[in-house]
Amino acid sequence: MVGDIELGEAYLASLGKPWSLLIQQFRPCKLAKKDHLLPHQSVIKSIFFQQLTPHVGNIIFNRFKELFGGHFPPDEEILKASELLKVIGLSQRKMETIIRISEFSLNKAIPSAEEIKTLSNQMIIERFIQIKGIGQWTVEMMLMFNQLRMDVMPASDYALRKNFTKLFQLDQLITATELGKVTQHLSPYRSIAAWYLWQVK
Repeated sequence: MVGDIELGEAYLASLGKPWSLLIQQFRPCKLAKKDHLLPHQSVIKSIFFQQLTPHVGNIIFNRFKELFGGHFPPDEEILKASELLKVIGLSQRKMETIIRISEFSLNKAIPSAEEIKTLSNQMIIERFIQIKGIGQWTVEMMLMFNQLRMDVMPASDYALRKNFTKLFQLDQLITATELGKVTQHLSPYRSIAAWYLWQVK
């Protein structure tokens, strides 16, 4: 893991400015696991934080865990307690998405933690986004911060688009499609590149 990051930093720095200056300013890359949940549980957790500040998201997520004795519950328990999800501050849409993810997991319609190890990023994304309420960005966050995949560029992320535009002094905000294209040459270290882009002030 550390070796992969160092290789990625060396590769990005070899591309010259502005990457070399960015890495010099913010190294080392602190890309790390944010949780030790199963992949689909990490996706469920991310639902709590959609369109909320981290502080509010944490409050609601902690209320969720308190319903189950302070731990992240298995899918069966989530489905049994689905009515209780209404009282912790979740929107109807988020509640329905969480229930759908648990159902898909129980029905083995999305890859297990073991199966994910054998699949490409794109195959994993395609399997998860069949769930209504789950978009590509949400799965990409799981790939980066739960699975520590080194080659993910969440091109639809507004902060990445804004910071890339600033770093490369573009005349207008780069689109998600354009960002995906112009960062292809950063493979297989696009997650490291994304981490550094998030640091741009």
